[in-house]
Parts: sequence; structure tokens; C-alpha cells
Amino acid sequence: MKKKSVALLSLALTITMFAVPVFAANLNPNKLYGAPSYVLNMLGKKDGWSGGGLYDNPDRHTMMVPETTTGIGGTGTLGESAIAVNLTMWITQGTEFAVLDGNGFDDNDVALQLGPGRYAVFVVALGKSGGNSDIRGWIYNASDNTYLFMTGMVNVPGHSGKPVYTNATDLLFVSDAEDPYDIVSGAGDGQWVFDYLAALEASETYGLSDYMYLWDIDNTGVRHLQLRFYKI
Repeated sequence: MKKKSVALLSLALTITMFAVPVFAANLNPNKLYGAPSYVLNMLGKKDGWSGGGLYDNPDRHTMMVPETTTGIGGTGTLGESAIAVNLTMWITQGTEFAVLDGNGFDDNDVALQLGPGRYAVFVVALGKSGGNSDIRGWIYNASDNTYLFMTGMVNVPGHSGKPVYTNATDLLFVSDAEDPYDIVSGAGDGQWVFDYLAALEASETYGLSDYMYLWDIDNTGVRHLQLRFYKI
């Protein structure tokens, strides 16, 4: 009986050691939230790519972007310091999801409009890739071309087998700790980024500027970056 108990315990530990980490690392968000509300595919192309056309059909689900984006956007200003800017994705919110600018080669910018409500977002590199992508969310002051502060940063790894889903939802929320303007109410509660922008613009102290939200995407060798949005 003792030998049998030890054997069963050893088997249970083996299953736990090998099953749990794989499940946690590669969990498909569809298993958590169901079908996504919207899927965007960012397709990486070589330098100088030109597919012709305007790529401004709002019903499309694709964007054409450089496979390598490091430093292509020049510099921006963070306080009194210059920062390197990569591919910029301007994100707004409206009545429906729409690709407002799907060509990242003409001006190093793309633009996405979210539908109404709040969303979780997961990012994954599809297709075998050894590269990776860094994504930074920014609150931006268009009135003086100033990057005010980051809402967060995530790294999306490439892979040699099963894709790895990265939870980037925090980029769409502003926490109390991140907010230098004391707009967020509550002890550490995250505020939906577009509610934050509206409150910032309505502020008696800061409300004279044109505030926007963007992602700075530093892509290194990823040919297919997919964004999945889930209503929450």
C-alpha cells in the first residue's frame, strides 16, 4: 500500500509540473472570453514595400506595417527629453471598430477606431518567428507634440512552435499610480483610457490641450502581429 501511494503521488506531481506551465503560458483568450469582438492583423513587410492603393477601407481587418520599425518615426518629446518613436498606431473610440489608416509605410502611422464599450486586448505573433514586438501605450498632447506618460508596456514574443498570447489590456487603462494629473479617482482603480482623456480635457487646469491616445510599436522581425479585442 505504501509503494502504491508513493507512485500515485509521483504521477500527480509529474502531471502538475508538465501540464500547468504550458496551459498558463499559451492560454488562448477565446477560452476566457469567448469569440472576440474584433480581430486586427498587422502584417509585417520588408522595407520599401508598396502594395498600391490607399488602404483606408474602414471595414478591413488588416494593416500593412514595416517588419522592422525601430526609430522609423523619428523623435518625440517627453518633458524636456527627446525619445525615439517607432511605428505609431493612433487609437480612438467611436460607433464601431474601423481601420482608419491601414498603411504604415507612407507616414509611419496607422490608425484604429474601437467600438463602444470597454475591451480586453490580447496580442500574439503568428507564424514561426524569432523576432518580438514591444508595445507602449501613451497619453499624448497633440498641442505641443509631447508624450505625457505611458499607460504601460508589453513584450510580444516570437515563437518556434505554439503561439504565445500576451495580455495587453492594461495598456487601455490608466491606474492611479500612473496618473500624474490626479484625474483617476479611487485607490489604484484603473480608468478606461478614453474616459481618462475626456476627464483630462474637461479639467479646469489641463483642459486647453488636444489629448490623444497611441501605441508606439517597436516591431523586430514579426511578420504577423494579431490583436484580439474582447468586450468586458
